[in-house]
Amino acid sequence: MTYDLTGLDVTGESDAIDVRIRFYADPPYPTYGQKPEDFPRVHAKPGASSKHRHLPDDALCLWYPLDPAERRWTSSRGLLDLIEIVRTHLFLEHYWRLTGGESSGQWLIEDAPHGMPESGAWRSSRRHKRRTAAGPGLRQPH
Repeated sequence: MTYDLTGLDVTGESDAIDVRIRFYADPPYPTYGQKPEDFPRVHAKPGASSKHRHLPDDALCLWYPLDPAERRWTSSRGLLDLIEIVRTHLFLEHYWRLTGGESSGQWLIEDAPHGMPESGAWRSSRRHKRRTAAGPGLRQPH
């Protein structure tokens, strides 16, 4: 099942953003033990620089899959909640790019880890207190 959102308004962006949310019965990507309906693929602003995108398909990385359900989106929360998480994520990407992106960009809320702990690619800012323009990192509302 696919939802195409045309023209999502995102704070700071001069143009509205098209978003595609795709749910798979049998996802062609890892779901890390989550039910497929709780781990959709979300695409927006293809090719935009971001520290929170899945490779190789450029899907938005919206939450850490090993977090407990209360710290990530699940289908029981509904599509509108997911859309607001996407909107927040796109704002955070935009701000990160404006503040230096890869070299020095600031992510205004607490970052979730990337990669799986056993993979050797895992990194997390949760291990460090972060100071940003908004003060200590806050959790993204889920």
